[in-house]
Amino acid sequence: MSGKPVPVEIKQSGVRELRIAWSDGQVNDFDVVELRRSCRCANCVDELTGAQILHPSQVGEDVRPQTIRQVGNYAFQVNWTDGHTSGIFTFDYLRQLAEVPDAPSGPAVAEDGAGPRAGEEKGAGGGGCGSHGCGCSH
Repeated sequence: MSGKPVPVEIKQSGVRELRIAWSDGQVNDFDVVELRRSCRCANCVDELTGAQILHPSQVGEDVRPQTIRQVGNYAFQVNWTDGHTSGIFTFDYLRQLAEVPDAPSGPAVAEDGAGPRAGEEKGAGGGGCGSHGCGCSH
């Protein structure tokens, strides 16, 4: 075991929210529409340049995950209602998204879901997926 946090629970927590509880106690709610727009697969991001192929306006506000399945011990593969099935969201990438202020997830929430956990600040650290750990074939 690498010691990196892994999801211990994933569930719908609202009409557009997907909640992931992690082994280290962190809990994140992801906006599913923004999560779909954040896909880093070769259909959504150019593998050579890293340029975004998928324009956010191409993803409807009504898109939802149909199925979510774990891939090994490192990622989730999501089948979306818009027919997109090739995206893999690594656990590392999901944690990165959770730390970016304007990404699919806001700050970590307390166990009771009441808001940010003590000591957690919105906008702390994080960034894009870079060239590895994102589920694409870089």
